[in-house]
Amino acid sequence: MPTYGNILLRQDEHGAFTTARRAPMGFTDGRNEAWLRDLLTDNPDLLPIEEVDPSFAPLVPLCTELSTEAGPVDAVFISPSGRLTLVECKLWRNPEARRKVIAQILDYARAVSKWSYADLQRRVAVATCLKGNVPFDAARELQPDLDEAAFVDATARALREGRFLLLLAGDGIREGITGMAELITRNASLGFSFGLVEVALYQFGEQGLVVQPRVVAKTETIERTFVHLQAGDGVSLQEVAEEAEVEVRGETPKMADERAWWEPLTRISFDDPEQEAPTYRPRNHIRVSMPYPGIWLTAYRYMTDGICGIFLTGKKNELPRVLDTLNEERDQILIELPNVTSERYQNNSDRLGFASYAQLDDFATDDECRAWLAQQLNKFVNAFRPRLKAMARQG
Repeated sequence: MPTYGNILLRQDEHGAFTTARRAPMGFTDGRNEAWLRDLLTDNPDLLPIEEVDPSFAPLVPLCTELSTEAGPVDAVFISPSGRLTLVECKLWRNPEARRKVIAQILDYARAVSKWSYADLQRRVAVATCLKGNVPFDAARELQPDLDEAAFVDATARALREGRFLLLLAGDGIREGITGMAELITRNASLGFSFGLVEVALYQFGEQGLVVQPRVVAKTETIERTFVHLQAGDGVSLQEVAEEAEVEVRGETPKMADERAWWEPLTRISFDDPEQEAPTYRPRNHIRVSMPYPGIWLTAYRYMTDGICGIFLTGKKNELPRVLDTLNEERDQILIELPNVTSERYQNNSDRLGFASYAQLDDFATDDECRAWLAQQLNKFVNAFRPRLKAMARQG
C-alpha cells in the first residue's frame, strides 16, 4: 500500500510554495469519529462513490445515527435510484478494532435488509425529527422530477435484495487491507458492494485544512453457487447462475427454515485454533474461509437428490490453479481424507477436485447429519488450511 508525501501549494506563479503536512485525526483535537461523520454528511461529494460503485451515485444525505436492530449507523445516504449507502466512521487503532467494525457494518446491512420501505421511512423520520416521506423528499431535492411511486418501489426492491454500498471511512487505513476486504467478501450473504475510504487531512498553516479522501480497497460481492451433479457414474461440480442474475424476493419461510437448520454448524469449533467458524449462505449451504484469497470450503444439502457434502471451491479465476497445485500432493491428501471422491472440476477429467458426500437417508436425524458435516469440515480444514496458507505465503 503506497504512502503519501506532503502537499505543496503555490497561490500564484511568482509566490513561494506553502507546505501542507499531514494532520492527525484524533480525540484530543476534536477531529473525532463524530466530526468525521458530520463532515461527510454535510459534504457527500467528498466520498468517492464513482470509484467504488457508480450505481450508488449521486449521494443524498439521509440521516445520521440511523437506529437498527444491530445498533446505530453513523451516516446513511440514498440515491435517486433508491439505493442506500451505509457509512461507518472509525479512527483505526488496532486489528481487533478493525475486525469488530467489519462485523458491525455487516450486522447493520443484515438488519436493514429485513426492512420494508415503511420501516425505512419510519426510522429515518425518527432520526431526523421530520414528517412525511423523508427518503423521497431528500432524493427529490436532488432530482425534482423524481416519481414517488417508482422511487418507493426501487428502494423497497433494493432493501429486499440487500443492494447496499457499505463504506468504512477513517484515518490511516494502511495495514491488513487485503485481509479486511477478504473478510468482508467471505462473510457476505447479501448483494452489497464495499469500500474502504481513507480520509487524509493536510494543514496549510493558518490558511486552513485540506481533506483528501482516497479509496484504498473495494470489492463487489458476486455470489456464485456450485452444486453437486450426478449422472450415471459421473460426478462434477457445476457453477450455477450468479446471484446478480437471479430475482430475489427476500427471505421466504423455506429459506428461514434452511438458515435455522444450518445455524448450529455456524457455532462449531475446529482443531485449528485460527480457523474461523462457518457462515451461512443462501441457499442451503455454509462456507468456511481458507487462508488463500478466493478459496473456501462449502458444506451443502441438496434436497432434490437427497445428498449432502463438503467440497473445496472458490473463485473461477483462482480455483483451477489451486487445484493443480494441491493435486501434486493428492496421494497424501487422500490418506488424510479417505472418503474424498475423485470429483471433476467443471467436467475436466484432467483436473480433479476434492469432495466428500453422503446420502441424507444415511442419517436417522438432522443432528446426525450435522455431526457428520462438522466432522468432515474439521478434516478438510486440517488437510487444506496449512497447505493453502503456505501457498498464499509463496504467492
